[in-house]
Amino acid sequence: MPPAINLRELLLLAVRRRRHLRVDGFSMAPTLIPGDRVLISPSSADDPLPIIDSIVVAWHPDRTGTRVIKRLTGFSQGRLLLHGDNPAESSDSRQFGPLERRHLIGVVTSVVHRD
Repeated sequence: MPPAINLRELLLLAVRRRRHLRVDGFSMAPTLIPGDRVLISPSSADDPLPIIDSIVVAWHPDRTGTRVIKRLTGFSQGRLLLHGDNPAESSDSRQFGPLERRHLIGVVTSVVHRD
């Protein structure tokens, strides 16, 4: 689980080195639930690949403009395998297959849980 937000992460957000998103669905429950907010470190093609078990944000390959928050569970031929922590509620690599690197938006660095 990503750590709770801290001063360093807030400063990085202020200088636009982090982006924030709100969790909408239950695919990552109980780790993340609707209303939680996450900070992400944007990813570029030059960055190293995230480590397995990281929570990442990516573009859904079949739904233009839709982002997904999933756990990176592995790699297949250089592509990312993404799975939700709650399989019954998740659209992930079990349905759409491994994702190309270009779909990766960033890695979740911290979370603010909804109270």
